[in-house]
Amino acid sequence: MFEICTARSIKDPGFLPLLSQVFVEQGVGMPDKEAFDTLENAIKSGRVRYFMALESDRVVGVVSLTFGFSTVRMKPFALLSDLYVHPGHRGRGAAAALVVAAMDDAHRERCDYVSTQTAAGLEGIFERYGWSSDVRTMIYHVDLEGPPPSLKITGDFTFD
Repeated sequence: MFEICTARSIKDPGFLPLLSQVFVEQGVGMPDKEAFDTLENAIKSGRVRYFMALESDRVVGVVSLTFGFSTVRMKPFALLSDLYVHPGHRGRGAAAALVVAAMDDAHRERCDYVSTQTAAGLEGIFERYGWSSDVRTMIYHVDLEGPPPSLKITGDFTFD
């Protein structure tokens, strides 16, 4: 059984070592100090919550829950992401415990819905708890190294 707790800072014991494991496993470089400062500020402001799965006081998994507000629905919503469990602890329920903890938090915050982008193979965890796929999701990946979209989109804008 895993104990689930909420990270209050990136300096919480075990948080950064597990995050480092994610970067190594994904083959991406370590973020710079500015990125870590941005993450720390997001956690401290409450915009992003990280839930950690502990086993024998060791952080073995993490998931984030980021809050937003839908003007059309006039209700808050949340994005569940960054689900990760250390390879040596997979298949024993940590991911499910993290997802349920995040769903419970979204419920407490009165979120109208929770969405996620999940890695292939993890769909079953979500489906087990009543999630369904929605083909209406569209994504625009912002190129932060290039010009802003308003300067590179070609064609005419039309408004109804």
